Amino acid sequence: MVYTDYMALSFNNLKIRTKLMVLYVIAFLVPIAIITVIMSFWLNYRLGEWQRRVSRASILQTASLYQTMLRSTEAMSDSLFVNKTVQDTLLRHYTSAQEVYEQYANTQFLDDFLRTNADVASFRYYTENPTILDNAYFIKATDDIKNSLWYRQAIESHGNILWTMKVDNISHKKMLSLVRAVHSRSDNSFIAVLSINIAAETVLRLLHNLEYETLIAVNGKLEFSSHDLPDSRRPLFLSQTFSDDVTTVNDIDWNGERSAALFCRLYEDRASTMVLMQFIPRQVMRMTTLQTVIICLLIMASGAAISALLLVLFSHYFERRVSYIDNEIKKIVQNDFETGPRLTGSDEFAQMFDQLTKTSSNIKTLIDEVYRHKISQEQLLSRQNDIRFKMLASQINPHFLFNTLETIRMQAIADSNKDVAYTIKLLAKILRHNLDVAEHPVSLMEEIDVISNYLEIQHLRFASRVSYAIMFLSPVKDVAILPLLIQPLVENSFSHGLESRTKDGFIYILVDTEGDELTISVKDNGCGMTQQQLQSLTQKLEMNTVETVSTSIGMLNVNQRIKLFYGKQYGLHIESQLDKGTTVTIRVPLMRLQEATEND
Repeated sequence: MVYTDYMALSFNNLKIRTKLMVLYVIAFLVPIAIITVIMSFWLNYRLGEWQRRVSRASILQTASLYQTMLRSTEAMSDSLFVNKTVQDTLLRHYTSAQEVYEQYANTQFLDDFLRTNADVASFRYYTENPTILDNAYFIKATDDIKNSLWYRQAIESHGNILWTMKVDNISHKKMLSLVRAVHSRSDNSFIAVLSINIAAETVLRLLHNLEYETLIAVNGKLEFSSHDLPDSRRPLFLSQTFSDDVTTVNDIDWNGERSAALFCRLYEDRASTMVLMQFIPRQVMRMTTLQTVIICLLIMASGAAISALLLVLFSHYFERRVSYIDNEIKKIVQNDFETGPRLTGSDEFAQMFDQLTKTSSNIKTLIDEVYRHKISQEQLLSRQNDIRFKMLASQINPHFLFNTLETIRMQAIADSNKDVAYTIKLLAKILRHNLDVAEHPVSLMEEIDVISNYLEIQHLRFASRVSYAIMFLSPVKDVAILPLLIQPLVENSFSHGLESRTKDGFIYILVDTEGDELTISVKDNGCGMTQQQLQSLTQKLEMNTVETVSTSIGMLNVNQRIKLFYGKQYGLHIESQLDKGTTVTIRVPLMRLQEATEND
């Protein structure tokens, strides 16, 4: 019992990484390493055998396809060799070109041979008849042709088939050709040499689908390759003798690397030989050991089963310590900051629990401090908002008052009439309203009356230079709004937009409701703003900037008051075009007078 307790305490003192490494080595690495070493030797031998069988089957299949093509071409040559119409065409002595063409008309059946033999690119009869004319099938043998090796060998073979590589004199392409001498059926005299040509592309199609480099040697010389074959490697002569079956050379130097080579005889007679060769680099053969990985995965699964038992025992111990810390965290999440007894040992779990205890204490202290700080901050913010409301409301521009008094004075000097008394009355109403204003919503209609008085005074001032209209698109008699929001916008329309116009100036005020929102648009046809000026002003509105130096409650301060009172989602929207005018729209929540009175 004492020994068990000592081992448990020692294990508790180990770091988590050390625990996992010990478990990994004992439960996983050791058994997997032993099994993998044993299996690797066995698999290496078995995979080598399998690779040789697959390669042998592949080269035999290719050889079979190639030999089928050769036999089909030889069968075609037998038909062309004894054809009576062809022999009559070759033996006849012609006296005119017309006579030749008439005879050629009888040999149109030769086209059928090409159509029925897809592997054959062309065939020619090379004749020494001096009266014949060249066409696609009948060629007059020149001295160069007569002196060529294949032509002489064909004549010497006395009608036997001979396979060789030669350049076709019409297409000028090097092709695999079957050549044989054609003799008369009557006296067995020499008539011509038949050449049936198989294009190199046709032969290469049989090779290109093969995984490993495969070549064909014709008469001891490499002529076709599934890979690009440089000229430095092409003049290779083969002196070995091969059986009909596949001959394997397990170790050969090919293309600068050790390879296994397979040789298969395709064709052999007295004058012609063809050999199919395939080279498999040893490095590529070793790539097939990828299957070993798959087998090793199965072995690893077996090793995992062995280690699972040990992991279960460890996970039970691991789970008890994790569950304890998890329960303590849940208590803290539920605002219970009193932790339980400390975990035994000095591993990461014990250190984590110590940090958790300290964190719990710090959170509790921080919550108390934040709560007190929040109360103080809210009180300070409330006082700051009260001061800001008073400052914003008090920033009335006296410019309008001075201009109005100047208008009254000029009217009095020029012509004493009732308009002076009317103008003074309107001014008194405006001054009384502005002096009585407080920072709480008032009747929208009262604000519109003040704006109407303001516009009437401006109309008296500018006479026919400026006209105005106030339009209600929705019923708003019981609607409330924060005071001194519309007047600064109307004032700006005159001072910055219309004051410079000499005629046809106008200002429209549109009042409407959209759902649960109230919109008031102030539109003029003044000088407007450039796009840069409009963009700068819009950015200031979005940044919630407050004017600090101004002679009026400008648009920025109106926007600030709206956001402070109604919320950040409300405010001003400006549209303007240079020399066309400006439209400023107030957007605030729709508030009824009764609701505003109850809130006060």
